[in-house]
Amino acid sequence: MKLIIAAAAAWLVWLLSGIFFKTFWEKGLTISLSFLSHGVTEGQQASIKETITNNKFLPVPILHVKFQMGRELVFTNSNNFKITDNNYRSDIFSCMPWQEIRRTLTFICRKRGYYSIRQADLISYDLFLFNRFVSHRMVDTAMYVYPRPADPVQLDLPLRNLLGQILAKRALLRDPFEMQSIRPYQSFDTYRDINWKATARTGNLKVNVYAPTSSWQVTFLLDVSSDLAWKDHDLTEEAIRLCGSMAGRLLEKGIPVSICTNGIDCLSHSPGCLKYGAGRQHWRSVMELLARILIQGACEDADWFLPDKWTAWEDSGLFSDTTLYVLISPKQWETLALAYESLCLKSPGSQWILPVRPGDTLRISSNLHHAQLIPWEVPYDYS
Repeated sequence: MKLIIAAAAAWLVWLLSGIFFKTFWEKGLTISLSFLSHGVTEGQQASIKETITNNKFLPVPILHVKFQMGRELVFTNSNNFKITDNNYRSDIFSCMPWQEIRRTLTFICRKRGYYSIRQADLISYDLFLFNRFVSHRMVDTAMYVYPRPADPVQLDLPLRNLLGQILAKRALLRDPFEMQSIRPYQSFDTYRDINWKATARTGNLKVNVYAPTSSWQVTFLLDVSSDLAWKDHDLTEEAIRLCGSMAGRLLEKGIPVSICTNGIDCLSHSPGCLKYGAGRQHWRSVMELLARILIQGACEDADWFLPDKWTAWEDSGLFSDTTLYVLISPKQWETLALAYESLCLKSPGSQWILPVRPGDTLRISSNLHHAQLIPWEVPYDYS
C-alpha cells in the first residue's frame, strides 16, 4: 500500500511540476541578437551580441538557443554550428533566477551580401527532462557585407582614362557668365578671356577661368547575367567589386555617380537602381546596393540598360547628355555591343570593362566607335 501511495505521489509531483514548468518557463525569458557592425568588407571579421535574460524566480536549468544566418558567415570561436543551406547556430545555457547572460560571437564574412536574422528558437525541458518546450521569438538585426576592393594597380588605367575624358569635356564646355578664378596669361589663351582690370592692377596679363556649363557624371551599368551555359560566379563578383571600387574613387574626386543593374535588389525585389549623388553618404548607399544585389534572376536581355527598357528608370535622371556610361559586363554579345553603342552616341569616351579569364579569346569586336573596350583579367582561384 505504501509503495502505491509513494508511486502515486511521485506521479503527482511529476505531473504538477510539468504543468508548472510549462506555464512559467518562458515568462520573463527574453533573447536579444544584434550585429555589432552595420557594414564590413568581405574577408573581414565581425561579431554578433547574444543576450539571454531570465527575469523571474524560476530557474531554467537547460536552455537551447538556436538561430540561423547566412552560410557565408562562419563562426571562428566555437564548434556549435552546422553549415548546410544556412549557418545554423545552437548554444546551451543554464539560466538561474534573475540572471542575464551575454556572449559575443565572432565570425568571418566570406562573401558580400545582406545578412539578417529574423527568428530565434528557445528550447527547454522540465525538471525531470521529460517534457520539451519550444518558443519562437522574433528578432530583427541585419548587416551588410560590402564587396572587397578591386586590384588598385589594374584599376589605375581605366580610371585615368575616365577622369581624363571628364576633365576634357569640362574644359570644352564653359559658362561665360560664371567666373571661377583669375590666372596668369598663357600662349594658348584667347584675348577675349583677358581680365583687363586685373592686368592693369598687377602689371601682368591675367585671364579669367570660367566654370563648366554643367557637371559631368558617371552612370555604372552593372550586368550580373552571363552568356555561358555554366555561369562563372567569380567573373560576376569581380564585376561587382569593380563597380564599387571605381565608384568610390570617382566620389573621392567629387564626381557624381549612379548605378543601374539588372541584378535584383533583395529588399525591393526589383532591378537595382541608385540615382546620382556624391559624398561619403552616397558612397555608403552605393556599397549597400552592391551588397544587396542577387545574381540569380537577373534580366538576360542585351538592351536591359536602355532608357526605354525599364519604366522605373525613365524619370530617374540617369540618362542625359552630360553622362559617361561605364558598362561592366562579362557577356560577349554583339547585340550587347550594339545596344551599348546606341546609348553612347552622345557620350563618347564611355567605357566597357569586360571581366575575362586568363587566355580567353575575345568573341566580340573591340572596335567600338563611341566607347572603349577594356578587358579585365580575373585569375582562377585554386585555394
